[in-house]
Amino acid sequence: MVRRRMVAHDDGAGTGWRLELLGGAVLQGPAVRLERLERKTAALLAYLALRGATARAPLAELLWPDSKRETGRNNLRQLLRRLREAVGTGLVDTSQETLRLVPRLNCDAARLVQAFSSGRYAEVGRQEGEFLHGYAYDDCGELGGWVHGQRAHLRDLRLRACEEEAERLEREGQLRAALEWNLRVLEQESTRESAWRRSMRLHCLLGDRASALRAYSRCCAVLEHELGTPPMEETQALARDIERGAPELSSERPVRRELPLSVLRPRVLAGRERAWALLETAWKARMPAFVVGEPGLGKTRLLTEFAATCGRPIVFASRPGDTTVPFASHARFWRLMLAQRPDVVLPPWARRALACILPELEDGSFPPSGEVEKVRLFSAMLELLRLTGESFGTVIADDLQYMDAASFEAISNMVSTATDTGMMPRLPHLVAGLRPGEAPHVEALIRRMADAGLAVRVDLAPLSTSEVAEMLGGVDMPEASGFAEPLARFTGGNPLFIVETLKSLIESGELARGLPRALPPPGRVGAILERRLERLSAPALRLARLLAVARQQFSLELAAQVLDAHPLHIEQGWEELLAAQLVRDHWFTHDLLYEAVLQHLPAPVGVWLHQRVAEHLSQRKVPASLLAHHWREAGDVARAALFDERSQQEALVVRGA
Repeated sequence: MVRRRMVAHDDGAGTGWRLELLGGAVLQGPAVRLERLERKTAALLAYLALRGATARAPLAELLWPDSKRETGRNNLRQLLRRLREAVGTGLVDTSQETLRLVPRLNCDAARLVQAFSSGRYAEVGRQEGEFLHGYAYDDCGELGGWVHGQRAHLRDLRLRACEEEAERLEREGQLRAALEWNLRVLEQESTRESAWRRSMRLHCLLGDRASALRAYSRCCAVLEHELGTPPMEETQALARDIERGAPELSSERPVRRELPLSVLRPRVLAGRERAWALLETAWKARMPAFVVGEPGLGKTRLLTEFAATCGRPIVFASRPGDTTVPFASHARFWRLMLAQRPDVVLPPWARRALACILPELEDGSFPPSGEVEKVRLFSAMLELLRLTGESFGTVIADDLQYMDAASFEAISNMVSTATDTGMMPRLPHLVAGLRPGEAPHVEALIRRMADAGLAVRVDLAPLSTSEVAEMLGGVDMPEASGFAEPLARFTGGNPLFIVETLKSLIESGELARGLPRALPPPGRVGAILERRLERLSAPALRLARLLAVARQQFSLELAAQVLDAHPLHIEQGWEELLAAQLVRDHWFTHDLLYEAVLQHLPAPVGVWLHQRVAEHLSQRKVPASLLAHHWREAGDVARAALFDERSQQEALVVRGA
């Protein structure tokens, strides 16, 4: 680190610290400026600024991937010590095992992301400088990939911000200003055909057909030179319209209005006082709590907000498809726990027992076959939870309706054993959510646990009209406050349906003109979700459909191969789904969206996607039952039967037959 200016002493209470990551890496305080931060110091600060609080162990492994664990942790301690000495104060909170930046440190890259999320597109579009420009991390494996990904992500945010600002200005009739912002788009990505079309359209609306046609000629030349392809038919059709005299031209996309954050996540957790009280009762008694409710009633938010009051939570969810693979849910959960606590050393007996579902621990292969092996596995799980769980106050397990029977049997056994041995107070508190009527085996076990005094079941009901009014009171939209009764009737009091209805009314502009006199019945909420999906670009919609078909096997690599698309184009489509709040963590933000995508998936497209997914997964080590499912949906009965037979053979091995 190169020091320009320093004060003799700073007690750490000052303000005004800035971390500049766009164009290099500079740290500047009230009387200190460190130019060109040391490479790994820059990476550490950047990672904490953009990813947030992170445990020491994974940070050390990220920065020193080829070092032994203790060496990496020691290197991290030395790096933090040198940083503190250089700036004269602590800018990284090191008081816990998890490191985080102190609140007074302001980062330009983080501000850019926040500004984009807040819709301040002009501010984002004016930002310059590549993320960590001049720094290379090719020797750091995963860290190098993360830096590369952040560079691409921030570039894309700037590009999209310029597009949004150009669109806003065009919508408001400020055509010359829109042209200037559109030029910024083309300067960043000259092959962006939508920007060329906007340029043609704006010139034409300004009465300059000659410039509009010159823009088309430049578009053709760029695409031929860069990609070796002609313009899309849509672009060619626009050029023909302009040549014929430029009929009335409309915007590239439908008007998209900004959604207030308070609509996306209402501040008030309305109508859940009784449920909260039951969760507190379970927590005080150190018993698991199972929240049961129909889709959209707010199970996940209730769980996460309650868990946040009970210590640091760790979250995992079962996925569609888990029911076909024994211990699939548990395998995902334990890998998550071990990733959070890589320093944990398991006893040899526990490693051997767990290897049947986590083969990376030993040379394991299949789940246990007999009762003795199961008991040993459940004991090993309990030991692993004891060793890793001390870092967490709560385990949130969502979507238990997808959990396989073996995984839930393990939960029941562990709860019973921990209660009998007095271990329960030393384990993280379990809160879980599931839909009713979709997993009878899970509900039956929950019922037996509740009857035995080992668990608490919390049933969620739809909101009443007064509770809908309370919910709307937490939304920064005065015009919505008087719509409690029609919204309650329209949505049946389902919080998700309420949010989706408000989103649709805002985006369509209907809410600004007053709520329509007649709303469709509550059963029509699927149409609202369909309308939101229709606003997606074609690449993003294809990705959403593939995600619904591939389910837990989805990855961006699979998408690139199945859709025959360049990875960067896949990334752009995924970013659109993220920005539209349709996906999160490689799954839909809500299962109703998943069901809506499947419901409106054209049959021929579904057949083709299942076939391509099956072909891709055939090259991977996946359960035969998954391949049988995809080939059956693809209409290949013979191949489905072949993999059904293999699945039966695998099941015999699992049972020890």
